Amino acid sequence: MRYFSKHSGTASHCSSSGSKGFTLVELIVVITIMVAMMALAASMLRGGGRGQGLQSAVEMVDGMVQEARLDAMGKGTWSRLIIVSTPEDEARNMRTLGVMSKNTRTGKWHLVNRLQTLPAGFYISPTYSTLLEGSKKTKGKSAARSFASRDGQDTVNLPGNRMTDIYFIEFDEEGRMSQPNAPTRLVVVSGSAGNGKEEKPTPMVDGKPGLAGGIVIYPKGNISRLRTTEQVIPN
Repeated sequence: MRYFSKHSGTASHCSSSGSKGFTLVELIVVITIMVAMMALAASMLRGGGRGQGLQSAVEMVDGMVQEARLDAMGKGTWSRLIIVSTPEDEARNMRTLGVMSKNTRTGKWHLVNRLQTLPAGFYISPTYSTLLEGSKKTKGKSAARSFASRDGQDTVNLPGNRMTDIYFIEFDEEGRMSQPNAPTRLVVVSGSAGNGKEEKPTPMVDGKPGLAGGIVIYPKGNISRLRTTEQVIPN
């Protein structure tokens, strides 16, 4: 507010003491709260993204199992869902899937579609899935042969002329599961299958994978989702 002195006629200023700014301590507190809220929001977004990734991975496995079954019934032959087992290649190990069909004239197996890969950060766990392994055959065989000698496992020639170890689930011409002939669980886990010696699920909660889901396939070919933690990772 401006006023004139009666004596000098010059203008003077007076300031109001009713307003004041933030102190340094208050600014630091506000900034700290904002940073904490942003970190919490980012964590929630990451968790939501991983949950969606798990759902997508389980849906992909479910869809490819159904594709293999329908292929068998539609062609009147045998079809397999295959899961690539390549410990030397962690990017593909237990993450790459395909459907193979058996030629009834030649007896040879061939891919009926392109190989598909699960969303990044997810794999099918041999530990928590019931991918049955029988006893090995005669000792002295190659590592590939010993792998292929087990129930539900084989070594096949995939694109690129590479002999590759696979796990498989096989359906007959009526859509029934012929190998393995028992309820089979396929469990998808967040993390990495590692180099074949030790899986690397993340996160771990109470000694178990903290982010996992899956399906169970019954001998008649029907499929159910594993809904609860106890179903996915039994005690």
